[in-house]
Amino acid sequence: MIPIFIFFYLSGEFALYAIVFGSLLFHEAGHLLAAKLVGARVQSCTILPYGGEIKMEQFTKLDTNKQLFILLSGPFFTFILLIIGMLLDFPQHEMLVVMQQLILVVNLLPIFPLDGGRVIYALVPAKYATLIILSLLSSLVIFFISLNYFPKALSITIIFFFLACQNYAYWRFRKYKYAFERIMKTA
Repeated sequence: MIPIFIFFYLSGEFALYAIVFGSLLFHEAGHLLAAKLVGARVQSCTILPYGGEIKMEQFTKLDTNKQLFILLSGPFFTFILLIIGMLLDFPQHEMLVVMQQLILVVNLLPIFPLDGGRVIYALVPAKYATLIILSLLSSLVIFFISLNYFPKALSITIIFFFLACQNYAYWRFRKYKYAFERIMKTA
């Protein structure tokens, strides 16, 4: 995230920087609160170019309802921030509304590791490899489409390039993931 924040700072878009960073923190707070409520053990929370990533101990061993509750709590918190931005009049509230809409729409796309992709994985874990391939292809398609709108779509270009790289890494290490899951089931 540091290069993106430096870009916002150097471009004089400090308000945008503050709104993006605050929105990501609020979104991740939704996931963290939900994890605490269901008793999931959080290992770390990292802010990345496509949003945040929370690592939990044995998340896939939680029942599906708990997984879905945790996964959908972040978008729910984003939706709350969207409503606040629409109802209250304060400086930069229009920018807050637009950012929340963008975060909500992008985050709910069925692309792994976004919340939409993780929801699909929680519902159909046996289709992990298919989900990763479709996520990689979708990320690449959106990345190449966004290049047509460069530099206006710079943030989208960066996000989907990063997502494509992430999905390529997931694809490369899928065999190790499957092996680890088999070991954990027998333990």
